[in-house]
Amino acid sequence: MPASKAEQVLEALRALLEAIPDVVVARNSVLPEKAPAGGLVILRDGDPGEPEQALGGFGNAYYQHAVEIEVYLEQGDAAARDAAFDILLRQIGVALEADPTFGGLAFGLTYGRPEPAMEAVSGAPAITTATTRATLHCPDLRVHLKAKPTFHP
Repeated sequence: MPASKAEQVLEALRALLEAIPDVVVARNSVLPEKAPAGGLVILRDGDPGEPEQALGGFGNAYYQHAVEIEVYLEQGDAAARDAAFDILLRQIGVALEADPTFGGLAFGLTYGRPEPAMEAVSGAPAITTATTRATLHCPDLRVHLKAKPTFHP
């Protein structure tokens, strides 16, 4: 059985992120005790929200599916980590803009600025983190069941 449209869109987003070199990408994962050397990106499936009425011939309805992209980097001293983190965030932006319709699966993708933070780790270097909220603009992801017409003589 093929994956649902929602699953196809989320996997396409994951594939865009996996194109970033040296980064480990996970989906809905718990944070490991140590971030991989090249960085860790966790895609959170989020909430498809309520359907909106579509205008302009897009079908009956569409969704604005909110997802979160969490980024973790733990390497080097503070200056080296900040520089590497900046590069990683720019690479994520390039990846997200590479195919915002995911090969036609969605109408588009919008995303906000990353919200950076630092997490202290006892006895280890701090972890630089950021969360970016993205919105996937998708056609109606629900399964439509159509009743068979009945014939009355």
